[in-house]
Amino acid sequence: MTRTLCALALIAVLPSFASAQAGAGDAAAVETWLKGYDAAFMAKDLDRLATFYHPDVTIYEGAGINNGWADYRDRHLGPELKAFTNLQFGHTETKVTLMPGGQSAYATSRYTIKAKMGERDLDSEGLETLVLVKMPDGNWKIRHSHTSSRARRPAQ
Repeated sequence: MTRTLCALALIAVLPSFASAQAGAGDAAAVETWLKGYDAAFMAKDLDRLATFYHPDVTIYEGAGINNGWADYRDRHLGPELKAFTNLQFGHTETKVTLMPGGQSAYATSRYTIKAKMGERDLDSEGLETLVLVKMPDGNWKIRHSHTSSRARRPAQ
């Protein structure tokens, strides 16, 4: 009787354990995916960056809003990347949360960016929230991005 109860308990628990393991794998995959995003950003590669964004992405950055990848690429990101020299960019403190069903997630992180834009030096840090959707082909896409930033204080 005890063996039967233990076996039934194990059968009941295994699916949720497997689901948690799959979820942890998906979260790790998203973190790796974000490192690929950072590499594409550092390379200033708009074609590669396009693969990370949903065509209907919304971008909220400071007081600005971009609707759709084409708008963001042509009126915001593209001109910025073109103007940047000596670019340094990256995410840290990334936390990925998978939503029930496994087809969406959100990622929160801290980011830093340093670059020169003409005569101006940019040295900022900020917080970012990305809303991600898993496409039918299994690839993740950024559906919404919200960032806030501030200039970093000089070292004392």
